[in-house]
Amino acid sequence: MNFLKLTTFFLFFFSSYFATSTEICINSVCSSNGPVIRFPFKIKSRQPESCGYPGFDLFCTNASQTVLLKLPYSGQFIVQGIDYPTQQIWINDPNNCLPRRLLSLNLKGSPFKGVYNQDFTFFNCSSGNFKEQLTPIVCLSDFKYTIFATSSIIVAKLLTSTSTCKLIATVSVPVQRPFYEQILSSDLSDDLRLTWDEPAGCAKCESRGGQCGFKNDSSLEIVCSNVPHQPGKFLNWYSEFSLLFVFNNLN
Repeated sequence: MNFLKLTTFFLFFFSSYFATSTEICINSVCSSNGPVIRFPFKIKSRQPESCGYPGFDLFCTNASQTVLLKLPYSGQFIVQGIDYPTQQIWINDPNNCLPRRLLSLNLKGSPFKGVYNQDFTFFNCSSGNFKEQLTPIVCLSDFKYTIFATSSIIVAKLLTSTSTCKLIATVSVPVQRPFYEQILSSDLSDDLRLTWDEPAGCAKCESRGGQCGFKNDSSLEIVCSNVPHQPGKFLNWYSEFSLLFVFNNLN
C-alpha cells in the first residue's frame, strides 16, 4: 500500500514537472520567405516588449514585408538571415548600395559586432586606367570618376601615388569570412556578418532545442524553456528507484 502511494506521488510530481514551463512568446515573421523572429529579437509594434531583449528591435516594411534592423548611429538595414544557435545575423542595405553605408558604419550603441573584420581603403579615381584591373563600386561611381575599395597595401600605395586617384577613407568592414590574403579590390556588396554576446546563454539553449526568454516581465534574467526531455532517462531512474523500494520493503 505504501509503495502504491509513493508510486502515485512520483507519477503526479514528475508529470506536473514536465507539463510546467516558462511562458514564452511565439515566433513571428514579416513574410513567408523571411527569417523567423524570436527572442532576443522582437518585431516592434507586433510583439510585446517582453518578447525581446533591449537593442534587438526589428521592423516590418509595409511594402515588401522585409525585416529591418535599425542601428543607433547607422540607420536601417535589411535582415537577410539570423542564426540563433551561433548568435549571428546577416544584414545589407535596403537601397542596394552597401559600400555607401560602410563609409559611415558605426556599431556603437548596438549589441552587435563583426564576426570577422577587414580594413578596406576607398579611392576616387578620375581616370579609367584601373577599371580593367580592379573591381569598381558601381553604385558610387559615375561617368566622371570610379570608386574602388582595396585591402591590399600594395594596391593602396599604387593608387595613392597616382595623381588621378584620391584616398577617401579606410574603414573596418564586418566581412562574411576571414581573408587570409589581401583583396586587390571588391565591390563590397556581400552581406555584413554580425554577432552578439548578450544575452548570454541563449546560444546553448537554442542548440539544445530550447527557447530563450525572460524569466518574468520585471527583470532581465534569462531562462531556457521547452528543452526537449529525454523520458528514457526518467523511466530508467524511476524503475531503479521502484526496484530499490521493493527490495528494501521485502527485507
